[in-house]
Amino acid sequence: MGDKVKKVVISIMILSIFLIPMKVEAKTLNDLYDELEQLENEYNQANSDKKLTDEQIKALESEIATINSNITQAKEDITQAQKDIEDSNKKIEEKKNETNELMKFLQITSGGNVYLEYLFEAESYTDFIYRYSIVTQMSGYNNKLMDELETLITNLENKKVELANKQKELEQKREESIEKTNKLRANLAGFQELGASLEDDIADLKDQIDYYENTLNCSPNQDLTTCSDTPYAKGWKYPLAYGCVTSEYTGYEERPDWSGGGGHHAIDLSCVPEGTPVYAAAAGTVARVSLYNSCGGNIVWINHIVNGQAYTTVYMHLLTVYVSNKQEVTDQTVIGLMGGGSTASYDGCTGGAHLHFGLSYGHHSNSGSFNAYSFNPRDIFYFPPMYGGYFYR
Repeated sequence: MGDKVKKVVISIMILSIFLIPMKVEAKTLNDLYDELEQLENEYNQANSDKKLTDEQIKALESEIATINSNITQAKEDITQAQKDIEDSNKKIEEKKNETNELMKFLQITSGGNVYLEYLFEAESYTDFIYRYSIVTQMSGYNNKLMDELETLITNLENKKVELANKQKELEQKREESIEKTNKLRANLAGFQELGASLEDDIADLKDQIDYYENTLNCSPNQDLTTCSDTPYAKGWKYPLAYGCVTSEYTGYEERPDWSGGGGHHAIDLSCVPEGTPVYAAAAGTVARVSLYNSCGGNIVWINHIVNGQAYTTVYMHLLTVYVSNKQEVTDQTVIGLMGGGSTASYDGCTGGAHLHFGLSYGHHSNSGSFNAYSFNPRDIFYFPPMYGGYFYR
């Protein structure tokens, strides 16, 4: 065998490996019960975390209120210190004027030295000492008073600086507390992933268990795809008649194009107006319909068996839903209309009209398990680069 032939054979073998769909272990009723138990544990933990977060937010809000009060008091103290400084400056200025006048009176008058005349008019040496003492005390008193006033000003100036620094520290502490509060609020909002709430997930999973167990009579360890009424499909079609990609699949990696953070277990499709028909991507059975979610809006999950492989598709941010639970659909069924624009009034995870279209291996109609088995829709569909052109159904 020539080298070129060997290379072609190896290339075909490698390509065939990537073309083989990922096989997921069969899901049974017992698996659903395990999944339900896990969801209930997550729900209880989330409630516990939410309660803790609520308490932390209240504590921080109380701290912020105290800091604001302290800042207000510091500002008032600074204002008072400034007023005291101004009053002391006035007193010093007045005392300087008094001293100047006194010295003028004592030392310079009518060309004579009254200070000396006052001393030399003493009738005795004892009187001279007394008069000298009076003049010295008067001058010393003025100097002492001025020194005290200057010390007061220095202290007040220092206090003013100290209060200004305290105000700055309090304002910084307030900003830090506000930042902590905002982070906690974000965590509180983050207890619900993109999709339905855990509470809704639990309720839906209980309905699924009841359906498989009591309607379809599936046995506990039976592969649910073998006892379900999901129709067989041979291929896929785009969920929109045409459109473009506006956000890529990232899995659990952070989305670079969305300030909300978190991963993206789907691909966003748009470049068409709100109200555009949304189709089932393949024949299947509606696994779940969840309406008015705070993060995802109106959502539809559909179970498929395509070429023998079980899949689930999810369609989020729908304006209107036309299908119901357990309804069989074909790839020509309009399951609803694209939303994401006006639906932002109750759907906090949308920034404009688009369809959040996701794919997972196996049948998973709650956000946690769907995300765990999700994969990039580009692995099945050819989509042009983001904002790089249209696809057509």
